[in-house]
Amino acid sequence: SFGLPFDPRPLHSASPHQQTGESAYSGAHFEINRKAMRITISGRGKAERVQRLTKKDGGDELKDVFFYSFKDMRMKQDHQDYPLWVCPNRRIYLESYSPVAQQAKDFLIAIANPVTRPRHIHEYKITSYSLYAASSLGLRFEDILSGLNRLSKNELHDSLINFIHDKTEKAGKVRIVLRRNSYFVESPNKKMLEELLKIEGVADARKPGETEFLVHSDDQRKVAIQGTKDGGMGQMEAMGLKGDMKEDEEENEGSNKPKLDRRVYSFEIMQGKVEQVKEAAKDRDFPTLEEYDYQNDKTTPNLNMNLRAFAQIRPYQERCLAKMFGFGRARSGIIVLPCGAGKTLVGITAAQTIGKSTLVVATTDVAVNQWKKQFEHWTTINDNGEKRVIMFSREHKRAWDTSKAVIVIASYHMLGHGGQREKEAEKIMQLIRKHEWGLIILDEVHVAAAKTFRRCVSETYSRCKLGLTATLVREDKMVDDLHYLVGPKLYEANWLDLQDQGYIACVQCIEVKCRMDPLFYKEYLMQKSMRRRQLLYEMNPSKFNVCEYLIRYHEARGDKILVFSDNRFTLETYARTLLNKFFIHGDTSHTERLVTLDRFQRDDKLNTLFISKIGDNSIDLPDVNVIIQISSHFAARRQEAQRLGRILRPKPVSSSRFNAFFYTLVSSDTTEVKYATKRQRFLVDQGYAYRIVRDEDLIGTDPKKHGLQLSTPAKKASILAKIRAADEMAALEEEEEVGLDRTKQTRRRKGGGKRWGSFGRNVRRRAGNASDMSGGSGMAYRPNNAPRFFRDHIMRNARN
Repeated sequence: SFGLPFDPRPLHSASPHQQTGESAYSGAHFEINRKAMRITISGRGKAERVQRLTKKDGGDELKDVFFYSFKDMRMKQDHQDYPLWVCPNRRIYLESYSPVAQQAKDFLIAIANPVTRPRHIHEYKITSYSLYAASSLGLRFEDILSGLNRLSKNELHDSLINFIHDKTEKAGKVRIVLRRNSYFVESPNKKMLEELLKIEGVADARKPGETEFLVHSDDQRKVAIQGTKDGGMGQMEAMGLKGDMKEDEEENEGSNKPKLDRRVYSFEIMQGKVEQVKEAAKDRDFPTLEEYDYQNDKTTPNLNMNLRAFAQIRPYQERCLAKMFGFGRARSGIIVLPCGAGKTLVGITAAQTIGKSTLVVATTDVAVNQWKKQFEHWTTINDNGEKRVIMFSREHKRAWDTSKAVIVIASYHMLGHGGQREKEAEKIMQLIRKHEWGLIILDEVHVAAAKTFRRCVSETYSRCKLGLTATLVREDKMVDDLHYLVGPKLYEANWLDLQDQGYIACVQCIEVKCRMDPLFYKEYLMQKSMRRRQLLYEMNPSKFNVCEYLIRYHEARGDKILVFSDNRFTLETYARTLLNKFFIHGDTSHTERLVTLDRFQRDDKLNTLFISKIGDNSIDLPDVNVIIQISSHFAARRQEAQRLGRILRPKPVSSSRFNAFFYTLVSSDTTEVKYATKRQRFLVDQGYAYRIVRDEDLIGTDPKKHGLQLSTPAKKASILAKIRAADEMAALEEEEEVGLDRTKQTRRRKGGGKRWGSFGRNVRRRAGNASDMSGGSGMAYRPNNAPRFFRDHIMRNARN
């Protein structure tokens, strides 16, 4: 539970500095040495492996968990009246049942990262990045200490105070601003800029010939957000510090103290080295901020757009926008909201507030089309007859008047493509590169951390960046790069709070343990290929019977059902061969997908749709309330949360507590059990609980009673024969980044070429066998005049 590869039971003392124990899951014996900061782990049937953790590569984390003593914590006399336990190891525990819990949550989200948030006790951790985000919101060292002292049950430890002071000393003091197509590094502290220029990566990026700092005043105004009451809440109120900043200003005005110095010093840097400056400054503990003084921008054309009267901003959306537009400027950063909680409306409101040209980057062509519809639905952008919402996709390549403000919506694949483009597409890309954008909205911003898509951020000139996502999680640990690519995390909502308030659906998560059929399990144990083993536990007849039973049950209730499978062979076998249902995967044409999705949403007779991982993101199906997951991408936590998000749209009130259902079908006694446990970690940390049931609890021990298709040995044997006959590539998952626009899986011959026509021909490369090309996959030569035992021997070898 603390990020180690095992879940240790209570440790038994072996010596004053040594402890031992045994893993509750894997049976691995481990030994922890306090002085050497070393963990020795030995697993059953495996060679002993020793993991040495020093202070440099994780020793501090290990010390925080196992060896920290809390005996020196001094409790306040009235500690029962406060909601927070503030520990010296920078971990904070919140009693969510406290009367002041909501104020404490708003404050903690501003200064710490949530670790886990179940129903009653929440855990947060103060990190360097969380303090950087707090400083970017205008919180000073004194503000953070004041908030913690006011809410904590105990006195703050000196080590925690020193850590906060060291991390906030430089954070939030340096900003990168884009003015008139030029980037400037600015700060109210002249000495800090001089120290920053001593860094090699920053000094090299400074514009040649400049030796003096530029000086200008920094005026701040209040921002009114449309769709909110009285222009929206203030930034300090959104962080649970209502009135603190106002009191400080009044105290300053009423005293004889000199007025605050509003002078700002800056120097210009070269456009192509912005990311280099951010990374170099971050490595020296100078995290940079991006702010846009859009109210004083007189050079960029204004975008005349208002929210419609029925657009009402919810309280948590108001908090997001209050943090983004604090003190009269637009801050670059990331907003984390659950799927279905209105991230799109937050982005649209941000674009309307800034009122400048906006570039929206989405994951797929379907998402691009949905963003266009949402802009037209919530705003008056096209009411005067001008088409100022422009899509840039495979089918839409329309230029625009660069002298006017517009909204351009494109996909990551269209902007991040590194090869040669068609002439029309290249012209649009030149317009995008030269245009000075007031705001760039990065939908599903976790994608932007990938190396392929970083050029979407670095090759466009934007004054403000807003990242939107429901899952700020990546298995490759590249999420931290988003702090300098986009900005700090501005806000992260609590999923259970939104569920209790009715803003998202109340979902029951159920894991169904499906017994492996003996015939399939024998084959599973004999197989050495991981892909074959994966195909066997995905095609487990017990899993199929449970899937068929759940589909019948929920269709009888009138529910809309999405069935997810990453493996295309499994998807087609379930949908087409056995159940005769509609399905969509990576090779389905764009037009067919849109037609199928529209019919699925509107036709009451079409209540079940099978879909591959292309449906993980950016599909808006508000009526879907049941998801059945039969195949997934190993232990991907983000995929689990994204699929749950397909049913989080608010649903009508049900007679029971739950109005949406999320089923995960897992084959028992296989590696799928391990993957499922890891996948569920993110949702468990958000407070969701998985109910574990067995397949016998649903269909009993005799599937024939329910008339299920794979209830006879003959049909099971036919499916197994089909798996044996399938080629090795059938067990492959669909490509990781295949989108609904299919731009990832195709590549064009370099230079086009006359041989393939004027525009070239889309081709796809993949590994395979020669037998696949000839149509002889799974077949073998058998001479008719050979003895029977010899013919049988040949066929057995072919199947194996």
